[in-house]
Amino acid sequence: MKSLNDVVEMVRTRVRTIHFAYSTEQTYCHWTARYYSYCLRLPWSMPPEKKAEAFLSYLATGVRLSARSQNQAFSALLFLYKEVLHRPLGGVDALRAKDYRHERTAPSRDQVQSLRLAVVDRPNTPSRLLVDLLYGCGLRVKEPLELRIQDILWEENHLVIRAAKGFKDRRVPLPRCCIEPLRAQVVQASKVWELDRQKHPDVGVPLPNSLERKYPTAAFSRQWFWVFPAAEHCRSPFTGKQVRYHLLYDALQRAVREAATRIGLQDFLTPHVLRHAFATHSRESIESLRQLMGHVSIETTSGYRHAVVDKASNPLDDLILPTQRGGL
Repeated sequence: MKSLNDVVEMVRTRVRTIHFAYSTEQTYCHWTARYYSYCLRLPWSMPPEKKAEAFLSYLATGVRLSARSQNQAFSALLFLYKEVLHRPLGGVDALRAKDYRHERTAPSRDQVQSLRLAVVDRPNTPSRLLVDLLYGCGLRVKEPLELRIQDILWEENHLVIRAAKGFKDRRVPLPRCCIEPLRAQVVQASKVWELDRQKHPDVGVPLPNSLERKYPTAAFSRQWFWVFPAAEHCRSPFTGKQVRYHLLYDALQRAVREAATRIGLQDFLTPHVLRHAFATHSRESIESLRQLMGHVSIETTSGYRHAVVDKASNPLDDLILPTQRGGL
């Protein structure tokens, strides 16, 4: 019987082999470890499907996890059995919470403007620019932070979003008001790059997939450097080398949370809600908006628009308003 560490390491290796995101790796390893510990209390002869059913039912009734977390756990189990153990699960009939459909909401334009004015830049964290990119380009929270200098196409005023959700690249237009602040940020990033070359010539930036082996000098080039570099070096979880990583997601999330608290909209305005606001406030067609946001299905994009509701008539207004007009 393999140990807990052995199984988790097998999952980690397989996730990295097929180039899943680091956040997915952490999630799958977490649920694998919890599942392994839970199975220790079950009979050894119990079929894998029954073990999975018992674990998922325990999460639903014993821990009372949300439907989203239960789905994450189920995905991790499917991955474990199919990709790691090579014994795909059959039918799993577990008690699980039903995930209801959330109606997407977005802040008003005035609320977005109030948030922008409340955002405070901090050393090494240009929060206002990042907030403007989230709202002005409809980006996910990680997408502006993972920009590299070569991803800014100045002549076209485009940003290239690399390896976004679904492992797809896409382009988005750069808002005019962001051009000069972004140029200034590139100048600051270039100074950090120059400092690394002078004082830490062996420290580069992590590169996707196997590019570091194919292009050994790319990790030290300016074009591959981050637009929003972190203040300090860190150790790569993949190679163990000292690297310069980009600004962490927590810094942006913290800046938005603090600004939202200042204007009394905490727990409502988040970085991802700004993406919702872009979709709701945009004047683009649904198909154009789908491409800009990187959605596969147009149904996902249409969830941000409420065309039927906006055009619907109201029988109460039909009843009352004519009377009021007549009385005037």
